[in-house]
Amino acid sequence: MEKVRLWRKKIEERLREVFRAEGPEVLVEAMSYYLFQEGKRIRPLLTVAVADSLGGDLDDAVTVGCVIEMIHNYSLIHDDLPAMDNDDFRRGLPTCHRKFGEAVAILAGDALLTYAFEVLLDPSNFRTLSADRLVEMARTIAVKAGSSGLVGGQVMDIKGEGDPFEVNLRKTAALFEACFLCGGILARREDLLGDLEEAGRLTGLLFQVTDDILDRDGVYRALGERRSREEAERLHSKARDVISRLLGEESEVLNIVDRIYSRVT
Repeated sequence: MEKVRLWRKKIEERLREVFRAEGPEVLVEAMSYYLFQEGKRIRPLLTVAVADSLGGDLDDAVTVGCVIEMIHNYSLIHDDLPAMDNDDFRRGLPTCHRKFGEAVAILAGDALLTYAFEVLLDPSNFRTLSADRLVEMARTIAVKAGSSGLVGGQVMDIKGEGDPFEVNLRKTAALFEACFLCGGILARREDLLGDLEEAGRLTGLLFQVTDDILDRDGVYRALGERRSREEAERLHSKARDVISRLLGEESEVLNIVDRIYSRVT
């Protein structure tokens, strides 16, 4: 796990390097409010771990991971809004709209999403990635974060459409798929993208099921404790099988997946 600790340190440092947003002071402060609270960083860590396992450039993988972390945090800002989950606290602190007001929070989320693509599509932020590969990653992330992925899942959630499994597939797993896909693109392993997408999907579903068990929500409410824990065990085992076949038994991705599952064991 020494690699993971080193990567996390690099992610924290790189986030502060690439976040150079300009604009009204209150907007920039609101954009960075969640971003620098140092959450779990699971998504950038997975991006880096996949790229590392496939021989991709570590520094470029860290930067791509930071982009995905910005998109994740924009989604949290919007998810907490009164029109969505109406949460007052996140990570023990007032939510973005409680601290800065609802209007500024909406605009901060919009700006953080836009800024993430500004960082990703600036070739000067990368050492080994061509413009074509940056565009390919931008399209991949946009699809997974958009109407067929994260945003679509959020709509299904607030409208009560579909079961928790389908919501989780879009709202959570799609962005995990982006992490694995970007790791493969970065390492020039387009031949593995289909399998990497599956691995990301399984990992994302595992992450959300363990969250649901801890929060007693979603899948937990649909299945009950015993069956939801069985589902977590099934997803963990299947994710491990796919990742081991793709990336090898020594991949740090397996350690991260094990840490996700350990939250409910």
